[in-house]
Amino acid sequence: MTILDSEPHITEPLPLTTDALDRPGQGLRVLYVLKRYPRLSETFVVRELLGLEAAGVSVGVDALLTPEPGAHHADVDRVAASVRYLPRKAEWSRPMVTAHLRVGVHRPLTWVRLARAARRTGGWRRFAQAGMVADRVRGDGFHHVHAHFATAAAEVARDAAALSGVTFSVTAHAKDIFHEDNTEQLPRRVAGAATVVTVSEYNVRHLADVMPMQRVRFVPNGLPMPGAAVPSPDGPVLCVARLVPKKGIDVLIRAMAVLQTPRSLEIVGDGACRADLERLAGELGVDDRVRFLGALTSADVDEAYRRCALVALPCRIDADGDRDGMPTVLVEAMARAVPVVSTDVVGIDELVHHGHSGLLVRPEDPTALAAAIDQLLGDPEGAAAMGRHGREHVIDAFAPARATSALLSVFREAVSA
Repeated sequence: MTILDSEPHITEPLPLTTDALDRPGQGLRVLYVLKRYPRLSETFVVRELLGLEAAGVSVGVDALLTPEPGAHHADVDRVAASVRYLPRKAEWSRPMVTAHLRVGVHRPLTWVRLARAARRTGGWRRFAQAGMVADRVRGDGFHHVHAHFATAAAEVARDAAALSGVTFSVTAHAKDIFHEDNTEQLPRRVAGAATVVTVSEYNVRHLADVMPMQRVRFVPNGLPMPGAAVPSPDGPVLCVARLVPKKGIDVLIRAMAVLQTPRSLEIVGDGACRADLERLAGELGVDDRVRFLGALTSADVDEAYRRCALVALPCRIDADGDRDGMPTVLVEAMARAVPVVSTDVVGIDELVHHGHSGLLVRPEDPTALAAAIDQLLGDPEGAAAMGRHGREHVIDAFAPARATSALLSVFREAVSA
């Protein structure tokens, strides 16, 4: 990863080529717009960038926020993309004024239209950032703009594409399409997108209902396959998650209180609910068996997977509509042949086939969750078989090459339209 701080110069876009079959993205230039980069919980973005670069795509990153404090995954250092951090406010510094002058001269009517809309809707900061992104698109010859999450990054990518005259796409995940604060704004934020990419078929169906005229494509988050782990029948129950309501960690702690098989619980991750969850564990008398490990690096998380008996993630649909799209932790656990227990909400049943590659229970049901955990802990051979079946499914469905190929198809179709 290199940090870009120089002003762009105007160049002609490079011609698209497919000279090498093993580098199908050769010649394609894509600028990513991300809210924050890197972010520990968004390993899928890093893997996506690495996959595209391996396919020959030239990638750049414009981020709205500086890196998340604390540790970051080692793979971030393997990303070759030049990264630039945009001004957080619409402060008309010389670089910002210069960028807007250049794109304004290039597309004056579009600039005026978007400037008026930004004033009217209160989106001036995003428009100001979009002008700088558009200037980089033109200066560095990018063919396409892509954003992750249909929120602020999508707004910037939308306007930047219009100002520079290229296409754009957005990957939608979960909170950005389901949370009540975002649902009404979603069509506006992705207006004009060549394609909205999303991470589960459940999401595809939902987006088709709320935006019937928008093209939507399912592209899985690719996962490099780690070596299979040997589940430890005597190991702890593991949960890897941000400590937010939709993950259902409170339900898991309540399940530990009624678990028939004595076992500890390790919780990897941090978030706003941590203090409440620690207090709940104390109230239920299981604080001696529930360990909050906080946010860990990828190496430490891998070690946690390898010492556990199973992974539990009792996802729920939160009161504000927020929910998971396709929980990465379940994919990661199954890729390691670790047995999993989750809930039958959103698109999780696309991943976990109940009774074959894991167990699914109703959300908000600690007793049912405890019974499923007890079932796996009491039947190590059956649990190991589910783990193997889960790995077989993930190896096929979430292969990095498949994900990269699908995303390349989206980008090339947009550019060629």
